[in-house]
Amino acid sequence: MLSLIPKLHELVGTAASRNVAQLSELGVEPADRSTSIAVVVTPSSSPGQWLMATTLIDMLLRLDPLVGEVIVDAPGMDESRLAADLAARLPLVTGSAHDPAGYSIGIGASTVGVDLAADAAGWVAAIGEAVGADDDGNPIGPLAGAALTAAEVFKWAFGAIYPERAGLLEMTPWRGVFSFFSYDLDRVSPPIRDIRIAATLVGAGGVGAGFVRAIAALSHRVSGSLDLIDDDVLTTDNLNRVSFATLASALVGTQKVVEAEALLRSCCPNLTVVGYPETFDTYKQRTPRRADRLYDVVITGLDDDQIRWEIQRDLPRILIDGATGKDMVARVERVEFGRYGCLGCSRHPAPIAAAADVNCDAAPDPHAPSLSFLSAFPGILAAGELIKEAMGSGQLRGHFDHVSATAQTPTWSEPPRSGLTARWDAVGPPNSASTGRNTRARTYLADRVRCRRTNRADRRG
Repeated sequence: MLSLIPKLHELVGTAASRNVAQLSELGVEPADRSTSIAVVVTPSSSPGQWLMATTLIDMLLRLDPLVGEVIVDAPGMDESRLAADLAARLPLVTGSAHDPAGYSIGIGASTVGVDLAADAAGWVAAIGEAVGADDDGNPIGPLAGAALTAAEVFKWAFGAIYPERAGLLEMTPWRGVFSFFSYDLDRVSPPIRDIRIAATLVGAGGVGAGFVRAIAALSHRVSGSLDLIDDDVLTTDNLNRVSFATLASALVGTQKVVEAEALLRSCCPNLTVVGYPETFDTYKQRTPRRADRLYDVVITGLDDDQIRWEIQRDLPRILIDGATGKDMVARVERVEFGRYGCLGCSRHPAPIAAAADVNCDAAPDPHAPSLSFLSAFPGILAAGELIKEAMGSGQLRGHFDHVSATAQTPTWSEPPRSGLTARWDAVGPPNSASTGRNTRARTYLADRVRCRRTNRADRRG
């Protein structure tokens, strides 16, 4: 069995570690003790289960110092290839496992003798039981399932090292089957087909990385165009969540969009990908007249609401936003122009205490809390929403929230604080496949003209 020992915490240090920042947010400090996790995969696993397993291994290694070793028990897997791929993206030590793991995860329904079973296929992921869906090459279920499984491991590891604090935080296991097509417990998983997109990703950090990895997993099944916008460079503290980054690029400070573009071009031969290492404000000036900026689908993965609102004001036809919070909440939200709401309606500024020292020009926290699975999760679901958009059915109306630290059953009527929740605005069922793109495009352009005429005071260059 292959032993993988991460050295990310040793490289980054406590002060700059986003994992340590998340632990501090949960009320604890790093301990001398870490956990050992085994991932068990049977030779008969489907391609989706293998994708789930390798993604889970990657996510677990990035939880250093909470996770100190990942043991891979996968007969038939090319261990040297897996180790080389991971070593290119993370500092780690590889070897043979000698001691048993403290916790084991089995991927697929046929694994036995494990502490936790996980499965995924199509749009569906399952914790504690078989998924019951066909593997049609859709990466969303396997990737989202890996994130859900990593969250369960995080809860176990946190409880093993900080039992009293875990009890106070009510970190309890979640078990069930969930469809990321319907955002329900109904196992709905319609087959996907080859898709064509015209999209723009703004933000290539942790959320953006989840999106990029999901699109890359589509390989030749995705065509069209994708612009990547981010002016930031890679640093070693990004490695706990920016999964497309290589260790070498993080050490020298390569532009994030350059790295993401290279991965997508190598994985998606039919997709035209262009990276723009600049801010959205600079990017939009490539089309000087605001009325001429016609964005079809924009995906945002940002840590600044001001930029979200700036993008919303440029009125993309579809805006898909992925976000996370310090309290381990992940959200994906979809806004369709002219149909309902906007990010200005759903993302109100946080209240500020009267005595608080406020600096409106301050940059976002450079070491804000984040975790591998938590950052990737909304990006993966944003990619799922883009797939639905290209297929013309099943799109989210409103937002879906996931709280990684709880285990309540999904409901639609409760506030977004349960383990898995979704909410739609009351505007009827999702668009059917029969809705014509040309009709929607004409309506979109007409609505943009009306909106601009009634909001002249809001016009900005």
